[in-house]
Amino acid sequence: MPQFPMYRKGNGTGIRNQEGNSTGIRNSWPTLHFGSLAPDPVWQFRPEAMARVRNSTGKLHPSVYLVKSTKRLPKLAQYETVKYTGEGETRETEAHCRTDQSGTIGHYNTCAVVGNSGVLLGSHCGNEIDSKEYVIRMDIPVVRGYENDVGRRTSMTILNMGTPQRIRSSSKLKNRTQDVYESRLRNIDGTTLVVHESTRRKVIRVARKYRVTFSLYSIKGRLKRGINPLASRIAHKKMGGPPTTGMITVLMTTTFCERPYLYGFFPFQRDARNTPIPYHYYPGDFIKPILQNKGGHHHMGREYDFLRDLHKQGVLKMQVGTCGKN
Repeated sequence: MPQFPMYRKGNGTGIRNQEGNSTGIRNSWPTLHFGSLAPDPVWQFRPEAMARVRNSTGKLHPSVYLVKSTKRLPKLAQYETVKYTGEGETRETEAHCRTDQSGTIGHYNTCAVVGNSGVLLGSHCGNEIDSKEYVIRMDIPVVRGYENDVGRRTSMTILNMGTPQRIRSSSKLKNRTQDVYESRLRNIDGTTLVVHESTRRKVIRVARKYRVTFSLYSIKGRLKRGINPLASRIAHKKMGGPPTTGMITVLMTTTFCERPYLYGFFPFQRDARNTPIPYHYYPGDFIKPILQNKGGHHHMGREYDFLRDLHKQGVLKMQVGTCGKN
């Protein structure tokens, strides 16, 4: 059974269910404090610093790093009303996110890269995220019901190696109310989806089953090959351990976005005052639980310091804590 993070909404508080609806269980979400864990509050963009990073990340530009799929996917009319079943009821809804259906990844002035950390709960970052030209998310998170904190727009979603199999397994659940991914995929219908080549077929099968369509891109070669040497050159120190999907996404974003803004990138399970922070801001699925850094292979703290250093240099802006503050 998925675990439900605590969530504050409006004047009341409660625990949110799979689609972001209140369960009626009241439990306040504490104010988090970050101290020295937060990025440097004195900050401004520095184009010359971004140019230096882009000189290193050029091979991750979508025109080089990604291949657009030619496989035929279902076609739905824009804003078509679709039916889906979830949380014990059947209801009609329009696709929630309709932001970029051109099928081409362009060059943008501002991009929001939205991680999935529970640090987003109570952040009130939704409007700020939605104000950016291009919004990138990872691993098909829940958006509906969390708009105040995470926004509602999605332009691109990047999946790690394990997510397509989770979606495929979820699509086969006999109890259809437990399949949380059908509604999540409908909410980003028509946008760009990036997967590894080895998992592309699983995604296409599920898209056909749910009758959703995407501008589908595959990553050339091995997902993580060459990332650490590239990051090490930028950091001027060795970056060990397999890179996370978040790290890869941020580095790729520097190639086609002038000003990246990062939200929900906080790998620590407690704040500076030892207050617990859930791994994800949204509930898990009904497949096996997702464990943070299972096996300890990722160097999460080192990656966070790397991104925080890019923030300090003026390459990107990290937001940790309530928007409007730092």
